[in-house]
Amino acid sequence: MVSSFKVFIDWLDVTYSPNCAPFPGVNRLLLEAGFDAETSDRDSYSYRHGRNASAVVLFGRSRGSMRASFSGAACALFREHGSWMELLSELSSAPHRVTRLDPALDLPMDGADLVDLMRRRYPDGRASLSRKAMPTTVMLAVRPDGRETGTWYIGKMKRARYTARVYDKAWEVLQKAHRVIPPTARVEVTAKGGDSGATLRDAAEPAALFWHLASPAILEAPEGVPVWIPNRDLGWEAPKREFSPAALLQRRVEDFAMLDALAVVADGMGPEGRSYLLGLIKDRLEAPKPIETAEPSSASAA
Repeated sequence: MVSSFKVFIDWLDVTYSPNCAPFPGVNRLLLEAGFDAETSDRDSYSYRHGRNASAVVLFGRSRGSMRASFSGAACALFREHGSWMELLSELSSAPHRVTRLDPALDLPMDGADLVDLMRRRYPDGRASLSRKAMPTTVMLAVRPDGRETGTWYIGKMKRARYTARVYDKAWEVLQKAHRVIPPTARVEVTAKGGDSGATLRDAAEPAALFWHLASPAILEAPEGVPVWIPNRDLGWEAPKREFSPAALLQRRVEDFAMLDALAVVADGMGPEGRSYLLGLIKDRLEAPKPIETAEPSSASAA
């Protein structure tokens, strides 16, 4: 059954040196995909998408490095937009490490059933994704139908390279977004840390890493699944699309309702109000460049 369902990425973190990050290209792709940017210091940026409050991207300084972090909803929006591979190509254009990658698989079944199955399969509270067994934990709630459901974890709160969780995705969506979706169980594994062996190749082709971790502890891998090879990265280069900076700027400025709102305030200052507003915008644009960035290249993983 599982062979007919596609593994996808539900979280991605990529880390760069402080003065070598592909910010301009990633920023352009975010704006093209409909994200809006916010910053308090011009050193770290957060991007959010108006269609989905859970679609969040962070790009900025973190513990002495530059980190680009994409939530699961943000990854999904890039796949919908058709620019997931182009994003991975841009992320790979400077020396980097993949410091978190979450491949996941959705199954059309009641998530409570799969959580219950995992609890019964490992009654001693220990399970193994690699060589070393880790403790399992569970967080439960009661659904409106009276059924216990929630999330079952391997290695929760552990500083481990590999962890996993099984949860009732339909219940999560109902709780967080107040939407009803068909019964869905999600199996999600996480490779974390610069030494996990995960690369942007795994972000593009996540099936091998997913089954390497999920099978046989959680699910039996279907026949024909490729063997996962850690630290295998070709330096992703997506086919180049024609890009018009002028068209992007025009579209985003025309859609930027905040400018209209600011113009109303400026008009309240009198005839010189809009000139004052234009001066503020000019000063902002002429301020020192924000994040130090890298020139696009075919650099391999650091």
